[in-house]
Amino acid sequence: MRQVRSAISTTPTPPPSASTLTRPGGRAYPRGGVISENGGLRSTRWFGAHDLSGFIHRASIHAEGISRSALAGRPVIGICNSWSELVHCNLHFRSLAESVKRGILQAGGLPLEFPTISLGENLMKPTTMLFRNL
Repeated sequence: MRQVRSAISTTPTPPPSASTLTRPGGRAYPRGGVISENGGLRSTRWFGAHDLSGFIHRASIHAEGISRSALAGRPVIGICNSWSELVHCNLHFRSLAESVKRGILQAGGLPLEFPTISLGENLMKPTTMLFRNL
């Protein structure tokens, strides 16, 4: 065990640069920025497009009560939440998702929460392992 600790302590890794990070493939991208090929927001490509697809995306988001000005120049960030009253392991996810939403709003983004399947060991028969890839 001491050999492992000494090997870890003798090979320090340099901290990443404050301005850029590197992906495993070697491509660098700006830290704290939005990663996209054209340099713009991905949400702008979705909601700002002047074609049928952009119209459908804007119409669906406006139907939820989100205005055009709320979308302008802000990243849209999805929050996947498996909160459920029936699954006691996931009860804390509701407050966690609310905290994440507040953080996204404070950072200038637009948070959108969406549900996902909530697996409860006591309710799933024969086992939840059959649904783990969902």
